[in-house]
Amino acid sequence: MEGHPKRGVLELDAGKSRVILVILLCFIVYLGYLIIQVLNRKDVASYQVRSGSLAMDNIYRGVILKEEEVVFGSDTGYVLYFAREGEHMGSGDLVYAIDETGSIKDSYSASSGESSLSDTELKELRSEIMNFSAGFSPVRFSECYDFMYSLDGSLLKLENLSVLDTVNSLGTSYASDTIKLRYAPKPGYVIYHTDGYESLSVNGLTPAIFDESTYEKEQLSNNALLGADTPVYKLLTSENWSVAIITEPERAQELLAEKYVYVRFPKNQQKLWASVEVVPVDAEQSFVILGFNTSVVNFCTDRFLDVELMESNENGLKIPVSSIVHKEFFLVPKDYALDVGEGNSCTFLRKTFLENGSASSERMEISVYSADDEYFYVDDTQLRIGDYLLKPDDLAEYPVSMKGELVGVYNINKGYADFRQISIIYQNDEYAIVKPNTRYGLNEFDYIALDASVLKDDEFVFE
Repeated sequence: MEGHPKRGVLELDAGKSRVILVILLCFIVYLGYLIIQVLNRKDVASYQVRSGSLAMDNIYRGVILKEEEVVFGSDTGYVLYFAREGEHMGSGDLVYAIDETGSIKDSYSASSGESSLSDTELKELRSEIMNFSAGFSPVRFSECYDFMYSLDGSLLKLENLSVLDTVNSLGTSYASDTIKLRYAPKPGYVIYHTDGYESLSVNGLTPAIFDESTYEKEQLSNNALLGADTPVYKLLTSENWSVAIITEPERAQELLAEKYVYVRFPKNQQKLWASVEVVPVDAEQSFVILGFNTSVVNFCTDRFLDVELMESNENGLKIPVSSIVHKEFFLVPKDYALDVGEGNSCTFLRKTFLENGSASSERMEISVYSADDEYFYVDDTQLRIGDYLLKPDDLAEYPVSMKGELVGVYNINKGYADFRQISIIYQNDEYAIVKPNTRYGLNEFDYIALDASVLKDDEFVFE
């Protein structure tokens, strides 16, 4: 007996309805899953990884040790300097004159002539001003006065011709009686101040010398009235000089082991290589002597100087310290890997049991986050303590239990927290430099979580 046609149609329609209902339910479940995932996603600030360098916090305030000789006058009168401060004088070059009566001073003051700066002199003055501006710190405002005296010394070059013309106009006999010309006794750079540190050497260093609040220097000014046997100027007689700094003994020994360090001077951005010598002070301090053999003229008027040690100026990928996280992984011997994939994954055999209780195995592809000579560091979400992995060649069993820690960051390129191992070259309080292009690590332009503490593994994120 044939079925009723309408009944067959109804059964067909009911079947279709059930399929549509199942599809609709699956869609609703999937949509609900996506909604839950979106609601659970965190607004995490990202940081784009870029190549960079990071110098250690190695700026020290040091004391300069130089070979200096104070030159004392033998006459009483008004001093007139002919050499600019920092100018190199040869033996026998004219440095200053003593005007016993003040006639030159009066004649020059009454002169109505005006001096003008040449293009070369303007360039020198601009260079001095720019160097001072680059290294100026409001904390050491007194350096402004040193700079003022330095400019005064530079302007002496304009006065030289007028002063010499005045000396010549007074006549040779008069000049020889009342004006005494004095010459450099040996080669050196002329300095117009004294501070009592001229004979300071490594053997005379004490921590108290580094206290700038007790430091005083006497400026020697043009046209000043000087007595006999008083300092007139000093000569910096050697290109060899050094900067002494104070560090912890451990840091001092690290520098000593390097023998030479690269030094940058914030005052003028100059960089020089320095030899290293260490003088122990006590259990907590050591003097580190940085030796140089060039460019002393650039610091000839300084006694205290900032130096930045550049020996740990490392290059790599620069990341914020806040992005670094420590995570544990299972350790699996490398010879238990059945197959090593092209990506960061390996295939392993895990021991299982069938319904009848007999032993069997299953293939598992497990994410690998690092490797050393003996072990793979594998994802701890795909295995659990008590699992056994089988060795491919002889089916020897390895109980999963041992763990190891890795240092890394959360890569968020794909919208979720993906742990990536990093190898830190150097770090300070704010940033770290890590090795680039490592197999399990980061690449330039990757995006990572700025604050790793707010995330968990595989957690979805958005900005």
